[in-house]
Amino acid sequence: MHMLVMNSGSSSLKVSVADGDEIIYNTQINQTPTNISDEQWTELFAGIREASGDFDVVLHRVVQGGWIFDGPRIVTPEVIEQVRSLTDLAPLHQPPTIATLERTTALLPDVTQIVHFDSAFHLGMPEEAHTYAVPEKWRTDLRVRRYGAHGLAHAYNATAAAEILGKDVNDLKIVSAHLGSGASLCAIQGGKSVDTTMGLTPLEGLVMGSRSGNIDPEIIPWVVNQSGSSLDEVMYSLEFESGLRGLAGDDHMGHVMDRYREGDEKAILAINVWQHRTAALIASMAAAMNGVDVIAVSGGVGENGPDVRELLGERLRFLGVTLDTQLNDANKMDSILTTPDSAVAMAVVRTREDLTMLREARALLASLPAA
Repeated sequence: MHMLVMNSGSSSLKVSVADGDEIIYNTQINQTPTNISDEQWTELFAGIREASGDFDVVLHRVVQGGWIFDGPRIVTPEVIEQVRSLTDLAPLHQPPTIATLERTTALLPDVTQIVHFDSAFHLGMPEEAHTYAVPEKWRTDLRVRRYGAHGLAHAYNATAAAEILGKDVNDLKIVSAHLGSGASLCAIQGGKSVDTTMGLTPLEGLVMGSRSGNIDPEIIPWVVNQSGSSLDEVMYSLEFESGLRGLAGDDHMGHVMDRYREGDEKAILAINVWQHRTAALIASMAAAMNGVDVIAVSGGVGENGPDVRELLGERLRFLGVTLDTQLNDANKMDSILTTPDSAVAMAVVRTREDLTMLREARALLASLPAA
């Protein structure tokens, strides 16, 4: 069975075709799906069929499923409207996903389509982990809680880390560190999410490419009052003009690290702030599990930045991490990076969110009554 996997981003659409677990075709459209024309969609599907044959199912990655979705669902008009209702929780990511859902269901009316949610992995977190200390009315009427993101990646990382160590995922305490332009951590115990760093929205948590991560909430009214900026302008700055971009003027970790090695003061500050926050929040994830066995590092920064991993490993020595510099520099994916006597293992994982989606889709389809 061929499955078409659609990963809608705020500025691009990544498309791949899988035969079983093997990717046999992939391509990318470098524009937001909200601007892709019907003609482009038709050309895309024709090109896929020409390159890899027909496909039986279309899978869609969705960042935010909120309180509604605890797992994958067959796409229906009602499901699309429910996804739309959650737009305010992921304003950058939900609109292009909805555009993709609407066009693919219209142009492929006879093809089964399934939505997979990044937030679903975290929906079963313990109450103490997902609850904010805010008024009860906010928590009940407005459904304010920690929803998290990157769940498809974190779920895969946990399974992969267990396989790398040759152990059962249910016996491990894992910190999954998905480090990219957008980044989050997840504490995974017994194969389940028990804490994560992103919150009601993807703005909370780590210092990211252009997102601030954790800040004092009072900063927002302070800046509004002191600068005369509107609330929307301040929120835009926290989303697009902060993080590495706010500290070093560049949201690309590789560029910032080049300047760091050259002694650039802004880059040094940016890397030090990034490392400080990342190490501190990894420790908080370990605290949620009363310990940690392995830290699984992934994402564009985690997979492609041995120099960043080395700095992070040094910051994590207090947890018992002893990095093997030769293994780290070799940058071999899906491998252990620490010495045999390291109290806590660190592994680098090439994340395959698509593989999590493919496995979820097969399980969902197998559970449906026979036609």
